[in-house]
Amino acid sequence: MTTPLFAEIAAGPFPYRDGWGWLYRAFEQIAPVEGFLRRVLCRYFYPTRIERWRGGWAYGLLGVPVFGALIPTGGVVVRRVTKARMRPYTLSGTSLGAARAFYYRACVFEALHLPFLLTLVFLALHRAAIGRPDLAVENTLVNLVANVYPIMHHRRTRTRILRLLARKGRRMQMATPVCAE
Repeated sequence: MTTPLFAEIAAGPFPYRDGWGWLYRAFEQIAPVEGFLRRVLCRYFYPTRIERWRGGWAYGLLGVPVFGALIPTGGVVVRRVTKARMRPYTLSGTSLGAARAFYYRACVFEALHLPFLLTLVFLALHRAAIGRPDLAVENTLVNLVANVYPIMHHRRTRTRILRLLARKGRRMQMATPVCAE
């Protein structure tokens, strides 16, 4: 069952001018709006009920907020110390459009981690199979830090964005007068 928010996000429009337009255009070519592949990919990127449960409570237990604060490519602590804005990793405004653009950007960043995650999983399994458990453990630890936690960070970010969009949507609906003609 799809929610109205899911349908709205799956349809776009994408923020082509955020530097990742080429990837959005490729996505639209590969997965047209009403196509099966678009629904499958959007379903993957849309946070599950478990992820959204209690505002992303599970991610808090796993330490993802701490990782997100310290992540070198845009963590809160890093931005405060370096005084850098790091625009791609920051919500650019308070509008619904800015929130949607940030949602899509989090999808892009997660998608960029997926091939590396799969490669390191394969490499760890291969090294374990050939009798090198030390290297398999090393690959697994690198994968956790370089791919698993960043992916969880992006999924948590999308969970937070969906909460924001739902809250803003409710406010907009409440602010819109219902006119009986």
